[in-house]
Amino acid sequence: MRVLIVYYTQSGNTQRIAEQIAKGARKAGAEVTLLRLKRVNYEMFDDYDLIGFGSPTWKADTPNMHAFIDKMPMQNGKHCFAFNTHGTLPHLYFPIVIPYLKARGLLPIGYRGWYGDVNMPGMPKPYYTFGHPDEQDLAEAMAFGQEMAENSRRIAAGETDLIYPDPEMNDKVFEQAMICSNMLLCPTNPQGAFLRDPEKCRYPKCHLCMDNCTMGYIDLSREPQVFGNRGDRCDDCHECSYCFMICPFGAIYTEDPNQFEKDKGIRHKNFEVMLDRDEAEGTFRRHIPADEVGFDTPYIYWHPQRPYLKVPKENE
Repeated sequence: MRVLIVYYTQSGNTQRIAEQIAKGARKAGAEVTLLRLKRVNYEMFDDYDLIGFGSPTWKADTPNMHAFIDKMPMQNGKHCFAFNTHGTLPHLYFPIVIPYLKARGLLPIGYRGWYGDVNMPGMPKPYYTFGHPDEQDLAEAMAFGQEMAENSRRIAAGETDLIYPDPEMNDKVFEQAMICSNMLLCPTNPQGAFLRDPEKCRYPKCHLCMDNCTMGYIDLSREPQVFGNRGDRCDDCHECSYCFMICPFGAIYTEDPNQFEKDKGIRHKNFEVMLDRDEAEGTFRRHIPADEVGFDTPYIYWHPQRPYLKVPKENE
């Protein structure tokens, strides 16, 4: 059996989970290819029996993963599975993503998510989900990978009862859908507009922002150079700040220099209530109490050196 695992990662959480899923599938005897989303094309799918799709949670999947699935040719029942990493909003992802995969002719046989630490410029650091994915998470990811490879073989042989039931549309899903819908009502990036200073930019020596823009909004090889969804700035409503986080030279900056001062001291009570409930139900393991969350230290104050975040290296 041949397995392709396609994933997108920013801080490295999803990559760590993807690597463990790959190890688990290999343990089941599968030949596994693990690739970042930008290295995958649809023609590859013909060479694989099972495909895994994984991303962080931005309300649901990331916009680049969503676009990749949306443009996918019909797959005629090919087995797939989905996985993610998430912060405090774990429940909406699969009720959106699983039907979306089915709509492209895939047969989702399973799905699983894991908590991950959150590294966004205005979010508290340490965050509520600090310490994840931890060793237990990674062990569970390996077991999940083994299960998916083994189950795919058995499902192909007729044991269709092994296919996971569709994600439940319950009160938690609707609760988080309401939270996310309020976020999506904002027509621009709630973290503010990002701009680029050509004097500080080191292109063509450095092209990290262009290589890693989620939506492909940056093309510094053109004349005039293109930066962001507006051409000279980025205020896309996806709540992305990756170019700002990974720029080593401070060439990308916020339009409002006090943008992240506004996030200091803000306590996310609705997130705390949801995590308390999930912890009581045994689906969340807390590494720090809520009172130790860094409400007064948004990420870029906690980690003031540039780059604020390094692009994870590809290990496979």
